[in-house]
Formats: sequence, structure tokens, C-alpha cells
Amino acid sequence: MAGSKRVAAAALVSMMAVLVMLAMVTESSAAGVCNPNALYPCLSAIQGARPPAPSRQCCNVVKSVDKNCMCNQLKSASFPAQMVNNGLQLPKKCGRTDLRGFRCGRYTFPY
Repeated sequence: MAGSKRVAAAALVSMMAVLVMLAMVTESSAAGVCNPNALYPCLSAIQGARPPAPSRQCCNVVKSVDKNCMCNQLKSASFPAQMVNNGLQLPKKCGRTDLRGFRCGRYTFPY
């Protein structure tokens, strides 16, 4: 019974994250893509205590997204702390180096 509650809770968090991504307005900037829907391939890479490595598709998005756009996505109050922490790791895991030490509200992208 406890296991099914955890699965249901995880499913709810996943659905909330997808809904947040889908509800945000798509915009673009000269610095890169700011399409929250494009971050959908990264969803599995930010969930849980030990998420899988980001997919190639996720990394392509992470490498092209504007840093302020990515920051705004991660600062969203809708994401649980674990997802934010995992999201902060994506640029490093995908080989994007320009975000090292970038301040994002109360968060900092790791070196």
C-alpha cells in the first residue's frame, strides 16, 4: 500500500511538472530558445534522488536554451526542491560550461 502511494505521488509530481511546462508561454530571445515545452525531454533527468543521465535530446535543448529562461524555469515555485537541484546539474551533465557559477535567484549552477 505504501509503495502504491509513492508511485501515485511520483506520478502526480510528474504530471504537475508537465502541466507547468505546458502552461508557460513560449517565447524566444536572440541568445537562444526559450520554449518551456522543449524542456520536456529533460523531465526524467530531473526527477527523483538518482535520475538517469539526460538524453541527447535533453542535452541539445539544455545547450541551446537561454540561461535566464532556464533559470526562470528552475525557480518556478511549482517544482519540488529535488527537481530544482537536479535541474541545476543538467548543464554540467550536458557539457554546457557557460552557466558555471551563474546565480539563479537563491540557486547557483555548479562548477
